[in-house]
Amino acid sequence: MAVLNPPRTLPGLGRAIVNYLLDARRSSTEDDLVAAFKPEGLNPGSEAAGGLKNTISSLRAINVLETNPDGTLQLGAQVPTPKAPFDPPEFRRLLQARVFDLGRDGDVWATQLGDGHTSGARDLNRALTWVLAQDALGQPLSWTENLQTLQSEQFGTTDRESWAIVNDTRWVAASRWIVALGLATPSVMKDRTGVVPLPVPAVEDALRAMPAERLSIHDLLARIGQALPVLHGGSMRFGLVALLGADPDPGIVAECADSSVGQALRILEERGRIRFETLPDAQGIRLSRFDAARQTHAIVNHGGKK
Repeated sequence: MAVLNPPRTLPGLGRAIVNYLLDARRSSTEDDLVAAFKPEGLNPGSEAAGGLKNTISSLRAINVLETNPDGTLQLGAQVPTPKAPFDPPEFRRLLQARVFDLGRDGDVWATQLGDGHTSGARDLNRALTWVLAQDALGQPLSWTENLQTLQSEQFGTTDRESWAIVNDTRWVAASRWIVALGLATPSVMKDRTGVVPLPVPAVEDALRAMPAERLSIHDLLARIGQALPVLHGGSMRFGLVALLGADPDPGIVAECADSSVGQALRILEERGRIRFETLPDAQGIRLSRFDAARQTHAIVNHGGKK
């Protein structure tokens, strides 16, 4: 079962489904959820419940939900039971944990036969990794504007089955997941639809899991990559670079931080979540190819402006 194959999946609806199951006084089947979220007579079209069913299917694929032998649904074994209903940031972090399950999916860039190529979140993680390797300071990403051209150039083929995102239907689903996981933001540019690979919420999530302490800039970037393996320094990004033969991000090409991570860190610096230092006799890195100064250390702050 794949995450992107159900084209009408709605990650935001997933939180409502999970919280409903947490609060329900009895076990629910998929039909029970359809009856609860799409009551009889509400939009009676034959495909009216498609978004709900596709979302349930995607949540099963990443083990947020499991189906019991009697057909009822329950939370996956690795989903912690919260003391209160999941709020949006908590659910985002839950999705991150379930999507980035390396033990389940292994090397997402290793070719597998049949359903193994897209099982778990393998298809989604290939899409995420490739999108986050694009220029956060460039044009927003959309299927009609640049995704096809960029993939053809970087993968070196017009065979879409060799691309990270094979068609516009999967891109629509992927673009919802990328935003829901905190890895991108919808474009705010006039007449430029699409998403920008700007992972501010996800990087902030990673910082929250770190001690409030000073650490080297290279250690900081490594920890972010470990927490979010689709970013530079993460195992999925290493796999993509090995496949392409080079990292496509202009920041990395310029021997700076990855453009997505660098921009996210600058925004979080403005919010007071992190502070950077330039210490003498220490190795540093520019956060942006447009910076003149190198940063050598960072101080993580769990406070700051929200």
